[in-house]
Amino acid sequence: MLFKSLGDITAKHATLIILAWVGLLVACVLVAPPWESVVENGEFAFLPKDSPSRIANTMFRQAFPNDQMRSTLVLIARRESGDEGLLPSDFDYLSQQIIPELHKIVGLPLPNRDVPEEADEAAVEGSDENSTAEPATEPKPEQKSDGASNSNIVQGIAWFEDRKVGDLLISEDKQATSIVLWLTTEFLNQANVRVVNGVEQFVKDLSRIPSGQVNSLPPGLEIAVSGSATFGRDMMQESAKSAKSTEDWTVILVVVLLIAIYRAPMLAIIPLITVGVATSVSRKLLAIGAEQGWVSLFNGIETYVTVLVYGAGVDYCLFLIARYREELDGGLTIEESISGTLHRIGAALTASAGTVMCGIGMMYFAEFGKFSQAGVAITFGLAVCLLASLTLTPAILRLSGKWAFWPGFPAGLSTAADSFPADKGLFARIQKAQVLTAGWAKMGALLEQRPWATWLASVVLLLPFSIAGILFFGDLSYGLLSELPPTASSVYGAAAAQKHFPAGEVSPITLIIEAEGMDFSPVQGPSFVLIRELTNRLVAARDELGLHAVRSLSAPKGQREAKKVSIAVRQAQKLHARQYFVSPNNHSITRVNLIPKNDPFARSSISEFRMLRDRIRNELPDGLREARLWFVGNTAEISDLKAVTDRDQIRIDALVMLGVYLILWALLKKPGICAYLMFTVLYSYFATLGFTYLAFWAMDPQGFTGLDWKVPMFLFTILIAVGEDYNIFLMARIDEEQKVHGPLKGITVALERTGSIISSCGVIMAGTFSSLMAGSLVGMDQLGLALATGVVLDTFVIRPIMVPAFMVLLATRRLGVLSRLAGYGKTETVSQAA
Repeated sequence: MLFKSLGDITAKHATLIILAWVGLLVACVLVAPPWESVVENGEFAFLPKDSPSRIANTMFRQAFPNDQMRSTLVLIARRESGDEGLLPSDFDYLSQQIIPELHKIVGLPLPNRDVPEEADEAAVEGSDENSTAEPATEPKPEQKSDGASNSNIVQGIAWFEDRKVGDLLISEDKQATSIVLWLTTEFLNQANVRVVNGVEQFVKDLSRIPSGQVNSLPPGLEIAVSGSATFGRDMMQESAKSAKSTEDWTVILVVVLLIAIYRAPMLAIIPLITVGVATSVSRKLLAIGAEQGWVSLFNGIETYVTVLVYGAGVDYCLFLIARYREELDGGLTIEESISGTLHRIGAALTASAGTVMCGIGMMYFAEFGKFSQAGVAITFGLAVCLLASLTLTPAILRLSGKWAFWPGFPAGLSTAADSFPADKGLFARIQKAQVLTAGWAKMGALLEQRPWATWLASVVLLLPFSIAGILFFGDLSYGLLSELPPTASSVYGAAAAQKHFPAGEVSPITLIIEAEGMDFSPVQGPSFVLIRELTNRLVAARDELGLHAVRSLSAPKGQREAKKVSIAVRQAQKLHARQYFVSPNNHSITRVNLIPKNDPFARSSISEFRMLRDRIRNELPDGLREARLWFVGNTAEISDLKAVTDRDQIRIDALVMLGVYLILWALLKKPGICAYLMFTVLYSYFATLGFTYLAFWAMDPQGFTGLDWKVPMFLFTILIAVGEDYNIFLMARIDEEQKVHGPLKGITVALERTGSIISSCGVIMAGTFSSLMAGSLVGMDQLGLALATGVVLDTFVIRPIMVPAFMVLLATRRLGVLSRLAGYGKTETVSQAA
């Protein structure tokens, strides 16, 4: 009665319903804050608060409050031509032209480098052993400058003239040197964009100055931009481009597919209006909710909301329009058809949407914040989309009248004057010949005659890919740079850096040691001796531990050969080391920088870090056995990310399967058949995962590092929900037709009458998901291909073959006890066969 009443209201008050939606949209646009102002940036910030890496980061900020570096912007100056490497003139150019301009860009004063190193002796003699030290970077100015807004996030700049770390910024092959800008913001923070863009533009301008002119780059010298902040900037820019491309191509693909299917402009426009309004309203309401603190949103979630709302919303509209046309063809008036359509299909649409929302909504229970937020935002968007499909779409159809179907009209509305030339074209003749319907009728006849053969064929077809999906299920990539296209600045800069510096330099691991009762501040004290012993042990085992270098209180510059300096300078260096490696707030805390030998973002980095983490305690000297240890760095965060998402995968998969199964059971009242339906979509999921893995591996066998870690989670929740969505429509129609045509014939009639519309919806859904590949992010490309492939398999293999073939086997009692448990008796089968 609910949907009958809704249908009556929509038929009588269509104008008011449209005005209500327009008013809601206008209000949301006026009230909602800018999307960028309410979304959260970052990746590792979405880890649970009790994750070891987040606890370690908190500990680090407390222990070293003056060292709040969270990301870096790095310039790599290199000369690869010739045998001598960088020339003295190159260093002069960098010191006189590049360094001053960088300070100006970021709003930091240029320090006085004319003071000789021996002047540090005075600092040693006059220093207080218990004083709080500044970090090994240049201090930020208090006065305003042209770049003051940038100086708020730039903690300092280090380069080859730095007395503390300068030696480490020149590569061992002498062909490159790095200039490092330390930023206090996380690498995916929007505030970094202005700094990175300013520095990058400065470097580009230098390269455009003709050789020989003032300030031009010396011939043969190249400067590349890298660093985690540059990577973050590139990620945000590519995400924004991908989101825009995805939205544009989503609309284009939906329009093309709708026109190709219906060949009626209004029938293409009406679903677009519905999903366009639903997407805009849902995103604006989410922005308002985020501003009020009701929900949390991550940067990039809008793409998922848009694609899911477009795909599901168009499907709902198509099912509604198809049933509306059936009602009109039956001779009912427009008002009666609108009311009858909602009465007959409203419950099925709601149940279908409810299944999708339940499946995706289970992501709310994930530990990882992005998954949890996606569960809330996407589910909310689908709810708004369902409401728009049940009210706005029929209201527009009601006001459009017969012109919604122009240039071809339903039989009940057409007249002699309505005959248009378009009705006599190729597509019209195909439609009149009922080619598609005849095709589904032949499929039904084949299923009746050879159900075992068709069922086995569908299983065998997907079996190789399903096996691949199971085998490579955990072969995932957590590499950040692998997400970006090779043309991105940060990718090029990272390659330049890793060519001359150890791969681990881009993201060292910081080991924090807290030994209660000890004091690491006295130079050459007992605690210093313990750190020296630990450092020596780690250096001796660095090949086994996968380390390139170990830097600590006793070896501040690692294992590089020390330059000969005066006693005063050596004492100054020890002071600087103490200031850097010992906590100013708690002298029982020190840190050790571990430089990995391999790329910290490579696939093997997680297992290598975990081995290192477990082995470190065995290398501790006796005096440090009871010390508390923490690990800080991107590798530690990636390790936690994998641990959390692995747990989420198990938890969410189980919840999605349980939730969708219970919905199916409540709707169909047949637990055995519901279990089989769950098996079909799970089988399709593994086949899709395997196909996607093999497809991307085949495109780049050497460079492929596995599917992006987000793909299995989003693919599972969306594909399971959408797959059962189509199964619900088919099973509901089977139940309806079996009451008229009997157990066996009802299956084939249902397949024949739903084949075209469900296939059309599947094609549009697959096309919508494929729009995710319009961007340049590898992870989105993989997810787009996976979702599109999964929907195609569900549409043309699972739903028309695997499901009805099994139903025929049940109806003809070829499955023995399973047929009896499903309620198919011998008498019914005999009469049906007759």
